[in-house]
Amino acid sequence: MTLKNPLVNRAPNSIFIEYFSQFLYIFVGLYAAFNHSLWRDEMQGWLVAWKSHSIYSLWQNNAPSGHPILWSGLIYLVKNLTGTPLSMQLLHWFLGSIALLCFWRWNPMQTWIKVLFTFGYYPFWEYFFVCRHYVLAELIAFIFCSCFPFRRKSYLPAAICIGLLTNSHAFSWSLAFGFLVILILEWCFVPTQRLVYLKNKYWLIDFILSASILVLLISFAGFSLLQARDAVELSPSLDLRHFLRVVGRIFGGYLLIIPNSKSWFDLSLCAFITFGILASTLAFLRRSWLATTFLLSGFSFLFLFNFYVYLGVGSRHYGYYFLILICSIWLALHPSEKTEPISFYRIRFNSFSFTNNLDFLSSIFPYVLVFCLTVQMIAGVHRTIYDFYVPYSAGEETAAYITSKGWSDSPLFGTRDVELTTVSGYLDRDIYYPELKRKGSYTQWKNRVSLERKDTFKHIKIFFENQPRVKRVLLILSRGSAFRSMESGDVLIKDGIRIIADKKFEHSWVKPERYYLYWAEIQAQEITEPR
Repeated sequence: MTLKNPLVNRAPNSIFIEYFSQFLYIFVGLYAAFNHSLWRDEMQGWLVAWKSHSIYSLWQNNAPSGHPILWSGLIYLVKNLTGTPLSMQLLHWFLGSIALLCFWRWNPMQTWIKVLFTFGYYPFWEYFFVCRHYVLAELIAFIFCSCFPFRRKSYLPAAICIGLLTNSHAFSWSLAFGFLVILILEWCFVPTQRLVYLKNKYWLIDFILSASILVLLISFAGFSLLQARDAVELSPSLDLRHFLRVVGRIFGGYLLIIPNSKSWFDLSLCAFITFGILASTLAFLRRSWLATTFLLSGFSFLFLFNFYVYLGVGSRHYGYYFLILICSIWLALHPSEKTEPISFYRIRFNSFSFTNNLDFLSSIFPYVLVFCLTVQMIAGVHRTIYDFYVPYSAGEETAAYITSKGWSDSPLFGTRDVELTTVSGYLDRDIYYPELKRKGSYTQWKNRVSLERKDTFKHIKIFFENQPRVKRVLLILSRGSAFRSMESGDVLIKDGIRIIADKKFEHSWVKPERYYLYWAEIQAQEITEPR
């Protein structure tokens, strides 16, 4: 049976569209590097590297986060480029741009489909504007797909890519697992691969070196993740609602929509649609057993991880299903891969042909893909433009205001520490966090104690009692502040402490990172002369 590739170019690409799309992507990304306001998770990565004075201290500072060290290590290497978070933003822009260039150069899909992908939600916004380690998964996965035909001569590039993927993020293990599975199965069951590879007279050296690097990098990544094992709570019991919630993550990977977990109707409807989309995807990918195996392996690993270890929050996490999908299509359509389609038995029941139904599902997949990419492009362009009007966080604006007033050298008190990380990073100043009972900058998950916002005044009082020389402190409180109802100039006097409201910063996309400034000072006690 001959399967057509409806997603592959059939005519020469438009040179103008190709180069203009790449230029626009890179230019807008560079502009964003200088203008995007970081939020807490982005600033956390910067501060971990910025506050580390050696590789060992970097390891210590990064370990409690639960993330491998690769992203923090790269920031550490470039942090002195500007001495500000801009160093990290330029690094992120560079990595995202390289990923996009790899996609355009070696992915065989049609130009207009590449355009839809380029300006989609994940590659254009979530993994390009927002400076986090997810860009590493995209970049390394695309490099693997670009170098995949090179495995005929050497496994070294594949081994390095798989090893680095495991060191980029816990979710990236799904990609690494899928890539490793297809390499192992191909070696075991495809004699042609072994015969071609063994023609290289240095094949033994290459094989041993590749295996050694792979084992070393995976072991190091595993050791890194084990540092946060106390924060992991396994969910071994089978719960139907939880199962459908995980299926909803796959739906989100395709269409950016997560069903309402409280509604059985939403969960069931999205699950039904998801299984239909998956059936169409697998029917299309059956042209290549490598691509089919990769998709099944990657999805299965990530699904089990979501089910038993961590469900994930936000589009940045379920975007890994989308990355696996794109890589599987890439592998299936690669012109250098002449793999035979997976054999299916023709099952007939009352003149029903199973194979014919697979052909039908395969034929509609391009339309499903284009619909998903269109939805994601609309979301990506909208979110990108919106970022230039509404900053992701008000942390930069708050820090700029404090600096303009000359208050950055004043004693600073901030809560919650999780949200105040952004302000600390832009001020390049430590802030006293009641969660830590001392000064800090980034969130220290192992040492902090979560506090109730309603107890903020109590902790201000404790701060003054423990530091008798400090009579006046600038309060920086995040959304949900105990004094949020106070307007500028309002005064609250309680237990000998005067709270004066100064300014609100509520213009931000992330609601918890809207900030409120107050001055807290010890009220001078009146002295009455005896008569």
